[in-house]
Amino acid sequence: MSTATKLPSGDRSSFNLLDDHESVEAVLEQVLTAPADENPFHLLDLDDVVRKHLNWLRELPRVKPFYAVKCNDDESIVKTLALLGTGFDCASKDEISQVLGLGVGADRIIYAHPVKAKESLVFARNNGVGKMTFDNECELEKVAKYYPEAELVLRIRHDSDKVLISLGKKFGCDARVDGPELIRKAKKLGLNVIGVSFHVGCGSLDADCFYNAIKSAKFLFEFADTVGYRFSLLDIGGGFPGDVDKPIGEFATAINRALDEFFPNLDGIQVIAEPGRYYVGSAVRLLATINGKKIIRDPADSSRILQVMYYINDGVFGTLFDWVSLRAINDLSRAIPIITKQKRDRIQFKTTVWGPTCDSTDIVCEDVEFPEHDIGEYLLFENIGAYGITFATNFNGFPKPTIQINVKKQTWNALAALDGIKWQDKTFNFLQSKLQNKPE
Repeated sequence: MSTATKLPSGDRSSFNLLDDHESVEAVLEQVLTAPADENPFHLLDLDDVVRKHLNWLRELPRVKPFYAVKCNDDESIVKTLALLGTGFDCASKDEISQVLGLGVGADRIIYAHPVKAKESLVFARNNGVGKMTFDNECELEKVAKYYPEAELVLRIRHDSDKVLISLGKKFGCDARVDGPELIRKAKKLGLNVIGVSFHVGCGSLDADCFYNAIKSAKFLFEFADTVGYRFSLLDIGGGFPGDVDKPIGEFATAINRALDEFFPNLDGIQVIAEPGRYYVGSAVRLLATINGKKIIRDPADSSRILQVMYYINDGVFGTLFDWVSLRAINDLSRAIPIITKQKRDRIQFKTTVWGPTCDSTDIVCEDVEFPEHDIGEYLLFENIGAYGITFATNFNGFPKPTIQINVKKQTWNALAALDGIKWQDKTFNFLQSKLQNKPE
């Protein structure tokens, strides 16, 4: 692999190149039987990221993905997606710098933060990052002063009724009330508005919300024509599921139907999305060590166990932080550790799992049925790739996890072959042929 294609890893990371007959599942089995590590441990599967990309190209061939860096900024993930040809949704100077530092062109970045500091606008201008979102009049005036040649994208509010985390209260304008006025304001200021964006919310459970949001965007495309703009970009945002058991087929069907109906002729119009959780949710497993254990017995019968408590070396102030918001909407299932095959025949007890800090809110899960484990063993959690690393803190002095990056040689070689190839329709066939050892 060339130097340019080398997948970087950070100070806490190691790199594991697998033979093509090996699997991450086999690596996981080895780790589970080895002595547990002092620090929490992430098992990252880059092949899973590549499979997600191939699936995206199959399901949504007209929608170019701009990966949301905030979801997981591990450099091996970002570099892999850069080689695959995705764009990038960046929300800060540091995220833009990271992506540019990997050799990604500024035209593959959208500065998708509707409210930006003036220093950040100057930074974007100096680095040629032109595409950026806005949703209010004050932001337009700021852009007019510090980056008047920017390519602006109007962000509208279109919240899903069934969503893990709603974003519309903070960002997005009313498409039919505020949208036309902001477009007129931009025209008056001499600014270049190129399209419309929306975000239905993080972890949407309503595929039809995308259909209705695209319908609202079409209204603004038509209005823009009346004031002298010719919009060329539709950004359908994020909100796509990424867990191993949550496909995007239903969402793709709704989006493709809306594009067929409202944008049947995409000549001159680029459609992008900002998937984050979709690409990385299922790519990471957490192995957390049991540091302590407490058995709560029935005062009237000491032989009867009422509950078992475990104290592990990761928690909601670490890489399980994303689950705080999930608990807020009573989606507790994701916080339960996986029962491995080695433990399936053990007696189950009502169980609570605590994180390592002294904070009493550091609860991973509580009152769930779970087989008994011993101090020094691992608890396994799946679907940790989204926001686990980026939300993690060192609260109470506890370390962030170490990361083992796993990728098969076949995938490694395919990524090397893609080095320098720009994103285009043939990328799918090219990459798939490499992964299946077929002639190009």
